[in-house]
Amino acid sequence: MFSSIKSVSLTVLLLLFAVFFNAHAESERYEFAESSRSIMRAGPGQSLSMLVQQIYPGYKQLWPRLEQEIKTRNPQAFNRYTGKIIPGQRMNLVTIKVLRKGSVLHLHVVGEVQSLKGFAKATDTRGNDRRLVAKAELYEGDRLTTDKDSSLVVKMVDDAEIHLKQNSSVRLTEYKMKSGFERGSRSILDLIKGGLRAITGAIGANPLSVYRFHTGVMTIGVRGTDYIAMLCEANDCEHSAGRNDADTQLHVVVLGGLISLQDEEGEVGELNMGQYAVATPETKVIKDDALPVNGLLNETEKKIYKEFQSSAKKSGAMWPWVIGGALLGI
Repeated sequence: MFSSIKSVSLTVLLLLFAVFFNAHAESERYEFAESSRSIMRAGPGQSLSMLVQQIYPGYKQLWPRLEQEIKTRNPQAFNRYTGKIIPGQRMNLVTIKVLRKGSVLHLHVVGEVQSLKGFAKATDTRGNDRRLVAKAELYEGDRLTTDKDSSLVVKMVDDAEIHLKQNSSVRLTEYKMKSGFERGSRSILDLIKGGLRAITGAIGANPLSVYRFHTGVMTIGVRGTDYIAMLCEANDCEHSAGRNDADTQLHVVVLGGLISLQDEEGEVGELNMGQYAVATPETKVIKDDALPVNGLLNETEKKIYKEFQSSAKKSGAMWPWVIGGALLGI
């Protein structure tokens, strides 16, 4: 009898331990941030796995991720062909940030980094920065920022794509997806500086959902499209501008589908595939006979735009209408 009670008690204790362990494991999430610590000289024969195990002995479950993080942040320290550490090269390490359950529950994953060039970071709603790497998760409210000569491609949960240009910043203000993308799905983006190419996904294609792209100059609404929008220093898109700069102009090109341009008073007009528009807070002009200014399109985007122009000329089609100085009688 005593043996039976002892056996049952032991089983209950084991079950409680397993539940506690699993709950504890699920209550933690890890993020990696830049560290002031660094390895100045990796000795001959030292592997990355050896170094990670020596430096982070208490995080065995994170060793594979730590190796990938360090390798991604220090490409100059590894042989491009063998992947081995180059002896004597300096490597920046990472600090492990442990997020407890209370800090994790409110995080709403809305996309991930598909690819990047150079340096890009995400700033969360609490003001915390984290350097972005391939496959990094992105959360609702994140502000994404690229440095000069850097770019970022993001894949959202509805398969939309954001191609953030250099020296640019956009906020994933609101991104909610309902089952089947019916009424209640919302995609609200805010362009803070510079520009991007946006290829809309399921949310942008459904008339029952809400898609809004705020630029500070005008708001863009879309239905299943591919467009470029950039805040520039007047007509110079070689230099990106912020939405509150005095000489900011919004330049927009549609590569597929259509968009609507709206100000605070309502809709100004639609912009169709192949059209190019320039806007300031005072004037909105849709141009049907002008090439986009330098710096607005990259090589891939130029090719798409030129192919459309060539096709339009062959068919004899002309863009249907032009709005010039629409609101102020220019």
